Amino acid sequence: MSERNILSAIDIRADKIICLIAQELEIINRGKILQLIGVGISKFPVECTKPLSLPSADVISYIKTAIKDAENEANVIVSDVYISIAENMRSEYVEYQAYHEGKVIRDYDIKEFYKSIQFKNLYTKSEEPLHSFPISYRIDNKKSISDPIGMKADNLQIKWHIISVSKNYLELINNLFVNMELNPKQIISSHYSTSLAVLTEEESDLGAVTVEIQKNKTVLSYTFDSQLIGFDIIKIGTFHLANDISQIKSLSMEESEKIRKKIDKVDKQKNQDIEFEKYYEIYYSRAEELANIIFSTASKTRFNSLVSSSIILTGYGAKSIMIQKMLKNKFKNASFRLG
Repeated sequence: MSERNILSAIDIRADKIICLIAQELEIINRGKILQLIGVGISKFPVECTKPLSLPSADVISYIKTAIKDAENEANVIVSDVYISIAENMRSEYVEYQAYHEGKVIRDYDIKEFYKSIQFKNLYTKSEEPLHSFPISYRIDNKKSISDPIGMKADNLQIKWHIISVSKNYLELINNLFVNMELNPKQIISSHYSTSLAVLTEEESDLGAVTVEIQKNKTVLSYTFDSQLIGFDIIKIGTFHLANDISQIKSLSMEESEKIRKKIDKVDKQKNQDIEFEKYYEIYYSRAEELANIIFSTASKTRFNSLVSSSIILTGYGAKSIMIQKMLKNKFKNASFRLG
């Protein structure tokens, strides 16, 4: 076994900061593996839905708390970090055409896109590309193919899925970590990182929908042929379940969040408490709305035929037994599991 490499990641969510520390090990006859050696979690206030709108000093304090806990567990000091973000991103598609005059297509022909005017134009005053995925290929104006490498063609058309991010948001992220004397190695979309984390190789290749119920929203990420081909955002998350209880029953958000977490774990048929039943009906109404929108959105997406066979539910709200049952019933023709 060779000397280990240390990898550190910071996941910035609406409900918490997560710091993960892993060691990369080279194992004889097995190659490289990642072993998680430290985890730190720092939770934001219940009523907070946009943590980076908090004063910078407060955000830095939350990040430092998560990092310190992970460092203590791993017995290492974090210096370089990968950062996962969940806000201020949008999706677009770019058609790129290259002329080859009957030559064999190589990997570098596809990457020529990064030298093109089309790619350079993605850098604007307000945005820049965070990720770019080649999601479909067409040779000589014929039918789409999955992999053009090694084929001869006069022209190659590539559709790219681009995830762009606000420059102001990137600057805010970078400044936070520079002020902590940490080096951001790469900033990654949580829509992408979550899919990488929860999908099996087969699901990623054959097509799947990752449904991530976060605190302030729900993200549907569509993966096919091991590429993130698109995503949709539903502006309902666990915060809205708790907030409904808070508003209707005149309770604090802290009390309502505790009730929400309790309801997450129970079935309606097993509940006999009358007062709790009233909370349950409030929860049920919002959960049903969310499940209906998730099903409608996934069914209507242009990628439905590619990804509809596998549905993976994950995220902060995936613990809800009620939502699990609702979605499993709606996606009864698909393979459904928790991630």
